[in-house]
Amino acid sequence: MIVIALSKVPASLRGDLTKWCQEIQTGIYVGRFSARIRDLLWERIQKNIGNGEATIVYTTNNELGYAFRSTREDREVVNYDGIPLLMHLEKPPSDIKHGFSDAAKFHHAKQARKGKETGMTRTVVALDIETTGLNSATDEIISIGAVKSTKGRGLERFYRIVRTSKQIPPKIVKLTGLNQRKVNQEGISLEVALTDFNYF
Repeated sequence: MIVIALSKVPASLRGDLTKWCQEIQTGIYVGRFSARIRDLLWERIQKNIGNGEATIVYTTNNELGYAFRSTREDREVVNYDGIPLLMHLEKPPSDIKHGFSDAAKFHHAKQARKGKETGMTRTVVALDIETTGLNSATDEIISIGAVKSTKGRGLERFYRIVRTSKQIPPKIVKLTGLNQRKVNQEGISLEVALTDFNYF
């Protein structure tokens, strides 16, 4: 027989355990299956436990007739002459990491959309790069454009035409409006363009 006790775990884990065990009271699960299934189930519990705690008790051949495991950070399971005991640890449990649930993630995303991050200046940059084609190994950049929005400062624009050693194909000229003459006359080196963009 196997007994699993859960506290403060995600509802999804509790629902998952009902596939294997019977929930006889809130957070207390009882079942009977092989040691292999038990170990796989314990791994599954540890992976999906979030900030909660779990303890599993199962029958085995020792002095007591049972053994147990626990995820509690303030306790450690120790073997004392074949008898499992819980040792109280002197160190306090680590800080709880909040925000593992879907509701918490939704709340953080909603706050970010509203721009309510405290003490932070929100900056968003949209980047547009035009190239001579789609092959990153052989094609070259012919222009870099960007728009930057900083909270309280409005929009700033950036645009540089980049000289290229490669001939611009007609379909790219039609798509971008950049022809070879314009690139040769107004273009700057890629190194200078990237330095300017980095500064922007």
